[in-house]
Amino acid sequence: MSWTEFYIVVSGLITLVLMLLAFPWLRRKNHAKADNLSNTQIVKQRLQELEREVQEGLITEHDMRVAVDELKVALVDESSFESTRTGTAGLPLLVGGLVAVVAGVVVYASVNQFSQVQRASDAIEALPELSAKLASGNGSNLGPEDVASLALAIRQRLREAPEDDTGWLYLGRLMLSLGQEVQAIEAIDKAVALKPGNTSHQITLAQALMTTGDVNNLNRAQGVLKGLLRSTPENDNLALMMAVVSAQLGDLENLTRYYGQVKDKLPAGNDIGQRLAMREQELQAQEGLVLVQDSSAKDESSGTQAPANEKRTSTKTGFNITVNVSDEARSALPQSGFLIVFAQDATSENRMPAAVVKIPLQDFPVTIALDTDNAMMPQYTLDSLSKVTLTARVSADGDVSVSPGEWEGSQVTEVAPQNVKDINVMIEKELL
Repeated sequence: MSWTEFYIVVSGLITLVLMLLAFPWLRRKNHAKADNLSNTQIVKQRLQELEREVQEGLITEHDMRVAVDELKVALVDESSFESTRTGTAGLPLLVGGLVAVVAGVVVYASVNQFSQVQRASDAIEALPELSAKLASGNGSNLGPEDVASLALAIRQRLREAPEDDTGWLYLGRLMLSLGQEVQAIEAIDKAVALKPGNTSHQITLAQALMTTGDVNNLNRAQGVLKGLLRSTPENDNLALMMAVVSAQLGDLENLTRYYGQVKDKLPAGNDIGQRLAMREQELQAQEGLVLVQDSSAKDESSGTQAPANEKRTSTKTGFNITVNVSDEARSALPQSGFLIVFAQDATSENRMPAAVVKIPLQDFPVTIALDTDNAMMPQYTLDSLSKVTLTARVSADGDVSVSPGEWEGSQVTEVAPQNVKDINVMIEKELL
């Protein structure tokens, strides 16, 4: 609706209100005229009746004159009353009308959305200028207000052309820049639905899903990228995105495959490449942990496992960890499973264990020896750390990844090089 149409509608409404206010007064005035005319006719009729009554001898001439005088006086009095009553109604009506109009204007001014309507109008007028900035590569010069105005203008255009897939895509990107991830994904989904064969739309959707960090969205992004890579397996950009999302999901197989495709093409010291390499090593260590410790368990079941302190010397760096459980944990622990004890660097965000031991679940308390012999990588041992977090976890399936319902306890301590320290760890926390 244009401003001209808006003003016409408002003027029509005001006219209607004034007519409704004036209608009762006009109707009353017409009634007064009708009543006055009716009274005059009644008087004439009564005069005729008086003349007939005189002719018939029912009354005298004197009585008739007296009756006629009374009728004339009554008619004059009534006419004077009607004139006085109708003459004083204009001022109240005018005052009431003005009060009603002023009250309506005040109320409407307090609840109207003129500022928002004006903002939408300004955004539409500024759309060509803002679009030109984006097209020329000057998008970085757009402030938050410009981005919000651009998003509003695109929404207004999409109301008129809801089948414009490019408009939905731009709206999704702008919503993403404003931090509105849910609205962004919905808008980009709309663009993909309108043009399902457009590769750039699907890539944008995968990027939006990856920014959320949500597991469901990451799985969906991985599915989108798999479909794109089936048609263009040589696309390194898609392979890098696939490696990143696989790293976030802990998918070692796809991380190794697609990171291997691009790692030699990344610049030296590239931050993404370093993060992917570290994540790959961490996942490989976790996979290797299960295999190595499972083989130890097999040796134990066959009666060939070496004692825990075999080949240990006083020059080893490590801990003798006595693990116990709280009363609450004891009643909730599974009948069978595994006890996993591992050490992580307490001074960094690196979650790869420096040493790990896994044994079948047994009666508590139990003492575990954890030292440099339990390292998963020869270049990353307890000797390379100064402070560690020692964690003892009860797992029903023996998988090192965290699962709901497992119990664990931890203790932070300093590493004593070339010494074995005695540490107590209480398992008392349930993992959710």
